[in-house]
Amino acid sequence: MQVGNELTAKEQPDWTCPDISPYWQLSQQASSQQYTLRSRHDNRYFPLSPAEVYALSHFTGNFTVTQLQQQCQKKYGSAISPNFIWDLLQKLITIGILTSDESITPNPPVETDRRQKINHDREIPNLTHSQPPIDNRIVDTDSTAHQPNYHPPNSPKLKLKSCVQWIPHSDGYWILRNPEDVTFLQVDSQSKAAIDQLGKHPPADIAKYNNLTLNQLRYLLQLLTATGMLVGTKPAKPPKRKFTPLQLLFFKVPLFNPDAWLTRHINKLHWIWTRSTCLILCFFLAFSLFIGLSQRPEILLTGQQLVANQGISLLLPFALLAMFVVTLHELGHAFTLKHYNGIVPEFGLLFMFLMPAAYTNTTDSYCLSRFKRILVVGAGIICQLIIAATAFWLWQSSANWLATASYLLMVSALFTIALNLNPLAKFDGYYLAVALTGINNLRSRSFQFYSNLLRRRPSREPRHNRLILATYAPFSLLYILFVFGSIFTLITNWTLTNIPFWTITLLGIWAIYYYFPQTKAENPGGRQNSPAKKAHSNTQLNTMNSSYSQPSPQKPSLQVVPPKTQPTPAEPSTQKTTKSTLPLKRIAILLTIATSLGVISLIPTSFEVGGSVELETREGARTIVRTPIAGVITDIYVQPGETVQPGQILAQLSSLELDREIATIEQQLVQAHQVLDTAQKQRIRAEAQLVEVQAVAEAMMAKTRRESLRAKALTQGQLTPEIQVLNTQRQRLQERIPELQEKLQRYHQLYEQGAISRNRRDEVESELHNIESNLVAKTQEIAAAKQNQTDTARDLQTETASQFAAIDASEMIAQAESQMITQQQAIATLKNRLSELKTYKQNLTLRSPIAGVILTNHLDLRQNQELKPTEDFLLEIAELSSLTATVDIKEEDLEYVENHKPVTFRPRQAKLRPYTATVQRILPQIQHEPSQPQPIAQVEIVVDNSDGKLYPGATGYAKIYSERIPLYQRLGRELMRLVPLERFLWRETEK
Repeated sequence: MQVGNELTAKEQPDWTCPDISPYWQLSQQASSQQYTLRSRHDNRYFPLSPAEVYALSHFTGNFTVTQLQQQCQKKYGSAISPNFIWDLLQKLITIGILTSDESITPNPPVETDRRQKINHDREIPNLTHSQPPIDNRIVDTDSTAHQPNYHPPNSPKLKLKSCVQWIPHSDGYWILRNPEDVTFLQVDSQSKAAIDQLGKHPPADIAKYNNLTLNQLRYLLQLLTATGMLVGTKPAKPPKRKFTPLQLLFFKVPLFNPDAWLTRHINKLHWIWTRSTCLILCFFLAFSLFIGLSQRPEILLTGQQLVANQGISLLLPFALLAMFVVTLHELGHAFTLKHYNGIVPEFGLLFMFLMPAAYTNTTDSYCLSRFKRILVVGAGIICQLIIAATAFWLWQSSANWLATASYLLMVSALFTIALNLNPLAKFDGYYLAVALTGINNLRSRSFQFYSNLLRRRPSREPRHNRLILATYAPFSLLYILFVFGSIFTLITNWTLTNIPFWTITLLGIWAIYYYFPQTKAENPGGRQNSPAKKAHSNTQLNTMNSSYSQPSPQKPSLQVVPPKTQPTPAEPSTQKTTKSTLPLKRIAILLTIATSLGVISLIPTSFEVGGSVELETREGARTIVRTPIAGVITDIYVQPGETVQPGQILAQLSSLELDREIATIEQQLVQAHQVLDTAQKQRIRAEAQLVEVQAVAEAMMAKTRRESLRAKALTQGQLTPEIQVLNTQRQRLQERIPELQEKLQRYHQLYEQGAISRNRRDEVESELHNIESNLVAKTQEIAAAKQNQTDTARDLQTETASQFAAIDASEMIAQAESQMITQQQAIATLKNRLSELKTYKQNLTLRSPIAGVILTNHLDLRQNQELKPTEDFLLEIAELSSLTATVDIKEEDLEYVENHKPVTFRPRQAKLRPYTATVQRILPQIQHEPSQPQPIAQVEIVVDNSDGKLYPGATGYAKIYSERIPLYQRLGRELMRLVPLERFLWRETEK
């Protein structure tokens, strides 16, 4: 239906002149100067004036009517009317080239037998808060369509299909369900009233009765057409797009419609959704969880043992079991939805990062209540929990391969549960959050919430939803950036590191395929923002709340009408021109491409070979610091990565055994010095004793000689003075005896005479007896003196001989000197040992033998640990101004490698900063390793590390450059490296 058809400058706004070039072209007839507007798809053409040709050449979608009118006025001045552009637009509308979007008749979709594949991600299509701008769109109509109240022959009837159902939702909105095409539309009560009146009243009256603008009603009809709700409509087939590498990250392969099969078998499984089954499952899962948590260490240990023993071989069975778990998971969704009389129209495979998994289309769950919808979404998770619990008990009661398989099944189920419950990715966790919160299109609405907030637009979201939307959007954005950023980084790193040439080549070919050959007919009218296209591109439409707000009125716009396919008569000369012009352009394009490729193929490029490497320290530029004896580390004065100089103190060790041995040696040395001092003193005493003995011996010899002479003289009658004195005394006594005898006789007489007393006589008598006794004594004494003199001479001779025999001066001195030498040797030995031990103690202060960098980590953990000389070392020092690496290359690439060739090394830590290196040597042996499919050669390179930012163990990619060759030769070499053409060449040579 048309509201108006006549266009005037006063009535109409400043429209944008649409781009007509996808369907129409300006040309000039060869036989005359007549200009025509010719269809690109049929034989229609219309004559034009030069001014009209000039104006239509600017119909590119970039100029408004006013701008184009001003530009034409500048060129032609007063030769054209002030309403020239408006008149031209009226002419184009009259002949059916353009149409105004004042019509509210929905655009007829393309008929297709293929069921619309929207909402595989379980999002429900729905109306927007505010109507999006309707841009220039393609309308399949002709000039007759511009009559009032006209419906094109193939246009849909403004009436809902009989199968369409209205489903009220507890949140206050309505869901329009189309079970025939499995599409849905969420609307408010106002929109529902308008839809119910379709086919009963004219569209203008419907808009008036329901307080809608024509634009709003038109947009509503377009959504009904896009979702196939109207009679005679089908959801349009999604436009075929060109391949992009991003499609490899996620794509789906539909397999079959499982709805009939599910319907046949659902009656057998109704017992699953009973209360008793639910209670049994809850008890079973809770008990399994309790036992599993109690055996957590054993479960972890089993996993570690499996990884250690079987390693990467576990990936294939793990992937297969994960696919099995996901398949049962999707069947849980499907059977639960079918239990609630839903429709499951599709089952297939989805590939996420080229990893396969099953999927089911359960969009019909949006028609269920919130509780049932939660059960449909959670059914898959419950299936995975049951599988994990069953596998756990099977693992507990089995052995050998069955235990391993059940353990892997349990781990795969738990892994997929953790993956599915992530609410930031569009897996079950996300749709469970949507079902729990009741916020459909949670992610898009949360982003739209922030978009309105940043643009200072009012938000039409209910207040109780705003906190959820405000919380979800930042986390979702960070998750998307993290995941896709990580994926992009990994793919970029791997491709640029391993196959950079082929990556750039394939991207260049894809860019040529995607951009250069694209014609305007492949993307007519530029970007389309119609609801139908938006439904296919995004698989979802936004929502219209129950609190419906009228959008701001949209300015009418012009639309290009695709030409009819039925040809009309045309001039032969014009057809010839059209047919000849197109091939010439294609030939020119092909020649340009061929010439460009030929020139590009002659560009000299460097041919390189390489591979992933790990840096190592150079031979002779590294050392290990050990201790000469066992000790305990007391202090460490350096840190990992620190640069040290020769002689710099690294660490201090202590050894109790060494300290005890040094103390023992010092004590022994003191004792040895004491013994030496004693020996020296003994020697001195021996020498003094020798002198004394010699003097005594000489004195004794002199005395002996004297006594001998006396004895000899005595034998010869010569008395010694002592004997002479005794002899004189004896003679005196002998002389007195006669006197006393005479005196005694006289006194005896006098006594007898009485002249004297008896006492006087007795005294004289006694005196005489005494003298006689003395005389006898003197005689004996003389005899004894003589005998003593003889004995003394004899004894002196014997004593002198024995003394000279007992004392040997040379023996005493030799003995003392021997003892002194022994002690001096012992002292020298002890001093040497003490010096050696002190050297060991000095060596406990570890110093750097070379200049370099400390490579050993975690030095602080070595504090107070014992360090043994042969079993352990403290740290490693290396000079890092240059490092070495071994590059593994294919055997057939060895001919392109020479010594001293330049090499570029890109470390993983700084891929954008290449390091220069050179080929040091080619190892003279080809490696045949089972892990390598082909024999490899090893090339040793030296990497310049003058900035000191590379360390041993760093990995990266090394490229060894050979001579510069043209690009076509390099492509040939790359092809030879990928395809074993030498096998065929060898066969031809043998023939």
